[in-house]
Amino acid sequence: MLSFLQPSSIENDQIYKLSLRYFSKKLDTVIDRFEQYGSIPEDITAKIKNALKDPQFLKDLYNPGLNYFTSLLKNYSTEEFIEQLSDSSLNKKFMSYFILPCAEHGVAIQSTIECNQDGIIDIPGFNHKIKLERVPSECSISTLKNQMTVLSNGMNIGVIKTNTDFNDQSVLMEEKNLQLIQKICDNNGRINFEMTDSLISQYLTENSELLNIRKSELKDDHFRSISFSTNDHLFYNTCLKSIRDIWPEYYTEIEGHIKLIAIIDTNAFGGFTSGVLPDAVFLSHNPYDFLWVTENIIHECAHSRLDQLFIIDPIILNNDDEKFISPWREDPRPMKGVLHGAYAFARVAIWLEKLHDHYPVDEVSERLEVVKKQLSEAVTVIEQHGRLSPIGEHLFKEISSVVKPVVNV
Repeated sequence: MLSFLQPSSIENDQIYKLSLRYFSKKLDTVIDRFEQYGSIPEDITAKIKNALKDPQFLKDLYNPGLNYFTSLLKNYSTEEFIEQLSDSSLNKKFMSYFILPCAEHGVAIQSTIECNQDGIIDIPGFNHKIKLERVPSECSISTLKNQMTVLSNGMNIGVIKTNTDFNDQSVLMEEKNLQLIQKICDNNGRINFEMTDSLISQYLTENSELLNIRKSELKDDHFRSISFSTNDHLFYNTCLKSIRDIWPEYYTEIEGHIKLIAIIDTNAFGGFTSGVLPDAVFLSHNPYDFLWVTENIIHECAHSRLDQLFIIDPIILNNDDEKFISPWREDPRPMKGVLHGAYAFARVAIWLEKLHDHYPVDEVSERLEVVKKQLSEAVTVIEQHGRLSPIGEHLFKEISSVVKPVVNV
């Protein structure tokens, strides 16, 4: 039976595949522009376009920063786009997102890449920063199957095997003129915990008024990852491991869809997601509150999942200017916001029930009672005022079943 509330099985996730099509169309438009104005060679764009026909390549390429960057470039007028091309870093940044997927899928390309003043190269999706012994005047990377070759001023200075288990420190390189600095990520190296992409930080800073942010508490008006200690890293990995052990299906969905769980040094929010940054979750740093952190991972990943469904179906037919009472906000919310909250807290309720089965303590049962009470209030609001698409009706029945008995007609 089709379920939108239960976690995705990943292997045949049609919702995720369909949501990627919208991203793919934007990407095609931007690649055509780069090709048209000659900043990316035709042979490179031809290889990338051919690779994009592979759904797995597209999934591996899908990145919160690239999604935002692609939207930004697509929305430029022709004149603005040509003007931006005068900055040579534009196509370097764009091409940097393709390097790791091309290496993993055996697509041979070569592209110049940014190297900062400390000699560090940061490739999106790669869980290590590359540090060069000397800062080159020009740096590029070429790809072959499962390897990236770093070239400095045209000279080969190292080959990195992308299929190596870097956790055992057995890094395979032809030369020793570079070193790898591990980023902070989960134990499997698939989900980053620190926000290293400047484009993501730029978007959040420039659009904080659109998010649930208390700007008065945002340090220096910027979003920064925490400075991770060993204990912090172990704590967040333990939270994910607990989700894996207690609700393995949900963990599979998280690991299949989410590429960034950014732990931010701020009290300006608890957690949030943004449809502009799919596959990314942002949490404030709470290193000693296991219940809070695991619940918020469940909660925010639910929002990310529902955003995928909204890409392929309207779900809500109410006008955005219609506002309704929400049990989670003081201000009235559009129906889409109420449904988003209901969906996320329905999953939280399921999580708390499973958690209570493993740890039958009062703290969990009391939290579950609060969540179900608020969820019941939201269900009533949607029941009375919501105008839903057929898929929206199906979804709402699933949400309702968490707090109301299913009536067989």
